[in-house]
Amino acid sequence: MKKTISREPPSGAPEGTVWFGGPVDRWKVALRVYGEELDPDRISALLGCQPSSAQRKGNPFPKKGRWLLEIDSKECGENDNVDDGIRILLARLPSDSGVWVSLTSIFAVDVFCGLFLASSNRGFGISPEVSRLLSDRNLEIGFDVYLDLPSQVAD
Repeated sequence: MKKTISREPPSGAPEGTVWFGGPVDRWKVALRVYGEELDPDRISALLGCQPSSAQRKGNPFPKKGRWLLEIDSKECGENDNVDDGIRILLARLPSDSGVWVSLTSIFAVDVFCGLFLASSNRGFGISPEVSRLLSDRNLEIGFDVYLDLPSQVAD
């Protein structure tokens, strides 16, 4: 059973209580495919789904072609975390290792995670299951962490 970690301070906390810890407040995960000769339609056919966004090289200005499939925490359940997001992303894609061998031998392919924190000391983990899913597909994973203070969002 998945343990729920609150994103909010406990009710009745004294005014001025500083809340540390907890899960990442907001996240985005994406499968990214890049290459000089990338044909977005070919990647879509190979992966059996349409991208969130895609462009061919030079159209209008990219140095390389790209194909992206994104999952945003805003589209998921309130208690879904980064690990869940990666699992949801990979569930939309084929598990056939031959597809991934072909794709990763021709193109630069990875999973990218943008993590947005409204407070310090947030955390997450990647489960052995998700690590295996990434490894089975020969996918590197990268993380960018952003401080996303409420005052910055309002500006």
